[in-house]
Amino acid sequence: MDQHRINQILRQYASGVLTEEEKRELEQLLAQPGREELAERIAAMIGEDDHTSYTVTEEITQETFRRIMAADKPLRRSTQPAGRWWLAAAAVVLLCLAAGAYFLLDPGEQPAQTVQQQQEMPEKDPGRNTAVLYLEDNSAVELDSAGNGFVAAQGGTSVMLANGELAYVPPPEGSSLSVTYNRIATPRGGEFTIILSDGTKVWLNAASSLRFPTVFSGEKREVELTGEAYLQVAEDKAHPFEVKIRDVNIAVLGTQFNIMGYEDETGIVTTLVSGSVRVTAPGSEAKLLVPGQHAVVENKTGALYVEKADVAEETAWKNGSIHFERVNIRQIMRQVSRWYDVDVQYRGNVADMDFTCTVSRRDKLSKLLTLLEMTAAVHFTMEGNTIIVQP
Repeated sequence: MDQHRINQILRQYASGVLTEEEKRELEQLLAQPGREELAERIAAMIGEDDHTSYTVTEEITQETFRRIMAADKPLRRSTQPAGRWWLAAAAVVLLCLAAGAYFLLDPGEQPAQTVQQQQEMPEKDPGRNTAVLYLEDNSAVELDSAGNGFVAAQGGTSVMLANGELAYVPPPEGSSLSVTYNRIATPRGGEFTIILSDGTKVWLNAASSLRFPTVFSGEKREVELTGEAYLQVAEDKAHPFEVKIRDVNIAVLGTQFNIMGYEDETGIVTTLVSGSVRVTAPGSEAKLLVPGQHAVVENKTGALYVEKADVAEETAWKNGSIHFERVNIRQIMRQVSRWYDVDVQYRGNVADMDFTCTVSRRDKLSKLLTLLEMTAAVHFTMEGNTIIVQP
């Protein structure tokens, strides 16, 4: 519980929104045996108003981590459910915040030496804005190479591309229409945004696809999703909007929510940001969500349950971030595989450790892996297009 709150307060500080009351709360949380050095460094950071003097370099970041780790006891897994290797997780949070803007030493203090990497870190460019549009006749349009402007006419609807965003523009009311279906698909290492004919906006994550009518007709507006998407649904009370992902159905009127349903994950997760949605799965009673909740449908059992969600973490990708809050290394590497278009293999007894970290989705792969390696719990090498994860 303490770790989660400390991480939350540190993120708020990095965003410049930490209140005086929260500063005092952080000081109390850190005033516990074994946290003296870390507390002193954080207190120095919080007490300094001139944030620009704490700009960090990669060398200083690595040295700071070495000094923190050297001052503490060896890592042990806590017997308490809330204990998640506190020092390692907190150190990763501090380093991730520092890498973007802040440093935890006094401005004039310099590291005694630089920790040199023993081998070159695996490198890969981040994903980009790319997708393929499949038209009614199964012809394919490579959207990243298509120029701005008119793309195709589908059932009377004009398909337009502008600055990496695809839009379906219906003809004037009363015009003759025929319902046809298109599908947009992103590869690993791709993302794309599409505006449907009713004005609904869909952000499609990597290795995902959306099948949809070029114009909506009938009582409901229905689309089919694979992978992950964030939806901002245009309100139309007379025509409910429904998303089908495998055998799970999400029904909405007007709302914003995220759906993550990759088949290699543990379940289909629907996270509600605003409005309301109803999630239905075979063999389970339908669940109505309120903002801040998510519904999980387990892949193995089909069980459906509702929990409080970490909305910032579950929608970070749409806002251009890779964010983990006490997330297992295998779950992290599945996201890495999709966004950086790499394969992953595990060798040896890789610890079942949770990590907390935030980096930009525009950063190269090496930055994220370097931060994870600083815990000394995992190490990475690369063979061809495959990342090898080892203890």
